[in-house]
Parts: sequence; structure tokens; C-alpha cells
Amino acid sequence: MYLHSINKVLSHIEPYGLKDLKNANLMNRVDSKFLLPVSGLANILTQLQHSYRVLEINGQRISNYNNQYYDTLPMKFYHDHHNGKLSRFKVRHRQYVDTQTSFLEVKHKTNQGRTHKTRINIANDLSQSPVADDFIFDSVGIPLKEMQVSQYSGYQRIALANEETAERLTIDFNLWYALDLNYKIKLPNICIAELKQARKSKDSPFYSLQENTPMSPLSFSKYCIGCALLHQTEIKSNRFKPTLNKLSNMLQQYNSINTHLHTI
Repeated sequence: MYLHSINKVLSHIEPYGLKDLKNANLMNRVDSKFLLPVSGLANILTQLQHSYRVLEINGQRISNYNNQYYDTLPMKFYHDHHNGKLSRFKVRHRQYVDTQTSFLEVKHKTNQGRTHKTRINIANDLSQSPVADDFIFDSVGIPLKEMQVSQYSGYQRIALANEETAERLTIDFNLWYALDLNYKIKLPNICIAELKQARKSKDSPFYSLQENTPMSPLSFSKYCIGCALLHQTEIKSNRFKPTLNKLSNMLQQYNSINTHLHTI
């Protein structure tokens, strides 16, 4: 519904390539996340179009990501986050669809609240890769054989960057989650904006939008929210209730608008 207007705005933003970033590469960073309706995304991009450049790959400015997340059988990584433990990990095998590349990635949230990401380029079958075993054990101290796929997920992403302020802003939408690929839980009307900075600062073009666009940072882990939605009766999710309630309200509004449109 909104894709045409989003693409129209993106066409007016100066592009950058995968090898162009220096100051804004930020594999070691602090993150701030925002949950927004996708209906307002074109307006937000219009306000930001002179402050950021947009990632362009093969002529496309919206990228496609597919993920396989790994966790232990008792879902240690999920519960560490739910329980507020610092020095926690996420393990995923990510496919960058548009470049036909895939990486095994580990995200480490440190005791200082910083996010440090490491990754290795690897083929699709992790079970046949001793390199994957070594990388995972060296990173999190748990053998890959003691983990299983806990979630499949995917989304589309707009990746903005500002070299001057050394920050990146990723905007993910059309999220979906699955335990297997036969049935997906879809979140069609929301987008997750994630501001990545070397150090947290409100001296940012994105933060300046708050004067006209009501929004505030919130705790939103795409992995943990997906687990809470997929494993509703099996795991505790009290810590994520405010975010889950906000998601529920936004989905109800979306369904109400769509029902109204179909009856006109």
C-alpha cells in the first residue's frame, strides 16, 4: 500500500555503496530503537532526505534479509535478554538476499550496554562447517551442536547513513517470523527504526524529528519479540509485555483501516 510513496522518496536521496562507509560502519556501537507505523514512513524519509544517504545495491534501495536464529534447547540467549542480563549474545545465520551472500553473525551486548557484532562469511549448511563450530565456540563459549534453529525471520530494510555524524539508521518493515517455513506470523503495518551511533547522542538528524513526530525509544529485540510470538505458551515474556501490547494495538488499527478500505 505504501511502497510506491516510499520508493518515490528514496529515489531523491543520495545513494552510497557497501564499501563507502568509514565513520558510520559501526560494528561496535550503541543502539536506540523506535517502533513506528509504516504509514508514516514516507513522511519521515522526506524529512530526512537531506541528512542521510541511502544504501543502494544493484539499483535497489530496499534490501531483503532472511535469518535463522540459533539458541540452546532451554533458549538461554532469549532468557538472558528477558532477565535483563548484560553480557548476552544473539547467534544468527543471515542471508543478504540481494547480494546472494550469507554470514554467521554473533551480536554481543556488553556490560557497558554497547553492541559488538562479529561475523564470518559462510555457506548455507552450518552443520558441514568446522569453521562455524570454531567461530561460535570462540564467541559464546557454547558448541554449535548444542544449539538448534529457534526461529526463522525476515524483513525488508532501508539503510541510511550519515558519515558526518558517524551514525546509521536502519528501518525494517514487512517483518515475518516462523518456526518452520510453512506458516509465518506477519507484522505488516509496523517498522522498526534503529539508530546506531558510536556513543549515544541526541545531536542527530533523526532525533530532531521528535519535535514534529511523537516517538520515543523503546526496548525492541526483533529476536526476542519473535520468540515471544512463536513460543507463546512455552516461554515467559513478561518483560516484553509493553512492546507486545503496543504491537497488538498497532495491528488492530491496521486491520480496522484495511476493513474500512475494503468496504468503501
